[in-house]
Amino acid sequence: MHNVIGHDWAVHWLRQTLVSNQVRHAYCILGPANVGKMTLALGFARALLCTAPDAAARPCESCAACHKTAGGFHPDLRMIAPAADASAIGVELIRDSVVREAALSPLMGQRKVFIIEQMHLATPAAANALLKTLEEPPAAVVILLLSERREALLPTIVSRCQVVSLRPLAQETIEQHLRAQHGLLPVQAALLARLSNGRLGYAKLLAADRAALEQRSQQLDDLAGLLAASRVERLAYAANLAAHGDQVAPTLHTWQSWWRDVWLYQQGAGGRAINVDRAADLAELARRVPLAQARASLQMTVRTAQWLEGNVNVRLALDVLLLRLPHVSPN
Repeated sequence: MHNVIGHDWAVHWLRQTLVSNQVRHAYCILGPANVGKMTLALGFARALLCTAPDAAARPCESCAACHKTAGGFHPDLRMIAPAADASAIGVELIRDSVVREAALSPLMGQRKVFIIEQMHLATPAAANALLKTLEEPPAAVVILLLSERREALLPTIVSRCQVVSLRPLAQETIEQHLRAQHGLLPVQAALLARLSNGRLGYAKLLAADRAALEQRSQQLDDLAGLLAASRVERLAYAANLAAHGDQVAPTLHTWQSWWRDVWLYQQGAGGRAINVDRAADLAELARRVPLAQARASLQMTVRTAQWLEGNVNVRLALDVLLLRLPHVSPN
């Protein structure tokens, strides 16, 4: 688990379970998107499948099992995730890839490891199918469930797992990694560390993908324009954004960070702002928008993002949000 950054407590605890031979049959790794759940799960899986005689040294990175897990073709490691064109994990996928496979003996080592991504997307039937395996787990099987939303998981599933909750990393940890491993200048690393909100995976994505930064810049420009726009223009923007469903959540996330920063500036805590590259704009908006309106805009944006995780009318939700934003005339 050498490549896990920042979650030292989780690495130490999982390693101790391996050394003391107290590995549980199922673990539920929780945390925000891109916080490091998959990195930790893969590191633990490699340690579980490693054949080095010293458990404390696993994964050894040199045995045949380590080479196979690193290459993604270890026969006893199965990765399960919803298909790219699917919005849920169906019962057939769980039955074929987990339930039936778990009943078979390991092909290479002493264990079989299953990693199920985005477990919160499992249908009720899929969750119940998995539950049967968790209730009577085969001795050689370890199941790792990854999820961003504990509340969306069946309580009976969570109760049968050892829960590992990953917290966002310290900004300094992410900055140091970006400077050391990605060659970023201090000012660049500081900006991406703040934008990542403690999620190293997202910071690395921003560092490698200029388009993601440009998209965030456009989202902020759009919000500035909307504050000065008419009701008709706001509704037209809502219709266009709703038509591009994959852009809704990222846009609202960026807007949340902006209103949070405005509110921080109004509280005299601008040093904690995320969008530090737009400090002048933040200070100006904090001066022109009443405190109550800034707080209400933040709360409404957060609430809208939460509503959109459920079965709501996206266009209607965006209409309501945009019509309730304050009007700020151009300078």
